[in-house]
Amino acid sequence: MDAMALVQKYGKPDIFLTMTCNPNWEEVLRELEPGQTPQDRPDLVVRNQNRTCKSYYPRQFTDTTLQGKDSYPIYRRRDDGQKVHVRGHVLDNRWVVPYNPKLLRRYDCHINAEVCSSIKAVKYLYKYIYKGHDRVSVSINDANDNHEINEIDDYREARWVAPQEALWRIFAFDLSGIFPPVLQLQLHLPGMHLVSYRDNADANCEFPWARSILYREFPEYAVWNPTLKKWKKRKQCTQVGRIISAHPAEGERYYLRVLLNHVAGATSYENLRTFDGVVYPTFREAAEKRGLIESDNNIDDCLTEAEIFHMPSSLQRLFATVLVFCEPNDVRGIWNKHLEAMSDDFR
Repeated sequence: MDAMALVQKYGKPDIFLTMTCNPNWEEVLRELEPGQTPQDRPDLVVRNQNRTCKSYYPRQFTDTTLQGKDSYPIYRRRDDGQKVHVRGHVLDNRWVVPYNPKLLRRYDCHINAEVCSSIKAVKYLYKYIYKGHDRVSVSINDANDNHEINEIDDYREARWVAPQEALWRIFAFDLSGIFPPVLQLQLHLPGMHLVSYRDNADANCEFPWARSILYREFPEYAVWNPTLKKWKKRKQCTQVGRIISAHPAEGERYYLRVLLNHVAGATSYENLRTFDGVVYPTFREAAEKRGLIESDNNIDDCLTEAEIFHMPSSLQRLFATVLVFCEPNDVRGIWNKHLEAMSDDFR
């Protein structure tokens, strides 16, 4: 989510570049002891040699570059009749992996270059980095053939650490990096977070230049001093802010986040709940009046019309359908307004 915050700020990356070490590099071979192969020295090389092609080569010939069904591009591959012999196989343009000639010549290894043509490719790029550890499932059984198998008790999930990963971590190499850094901004309802401040403090009103920026943009212009408990104007570097997520089921906390993402220069909770000079009692109503969320008027009209000719059991099913598929904002309000019509049969 931090990575996608950078994409939201600066736009999607242009190129997705992957690089695989070449075990025949001179730097690797000269460090081997007599009789050793690169596979014997995980401290020198990290490699992957799956002989099956997981990238679905050979690809198809095509005269132009097209957008594929899986959001990855289908690159132009001309059927020009040219063929080459590689390790006893005859290959043509269908077997060419997207590449950069300058990088191949410089680094002498497998380098794959893909264009980030869609948001799906961008998400995959970051999931590629943050997908987590390799894991295996194992079961430990008694050698006795009469052992009663209990799959739940026997099941174990373990982290799989290959020699290459182990050495990478022992050497304390970076697994990933992010620049500029992303600051996660917390989200609290009134009275739900303990904050200490001086009686005469006016942090929300201290910087006139902050009237035109959003909450998530604040770290770009100011730095938080945890000791002094105050913001100061940023002088160098940069940082991107991201408001932590909230689910619509969280109610007011979710609507507070909606307002913070759209209302610039807010100075207080009450200020966020104010629109056109009117202070609304809830964040939901304020967001609704600003047009940031849809109101439940259409749902209310639907139920009101159905009350005229539907039996209570049908109204109950309609109400349940509304809850499942329409995601109304004020469920309690709709329930209270139509409860009498839906409960005629119970009375």
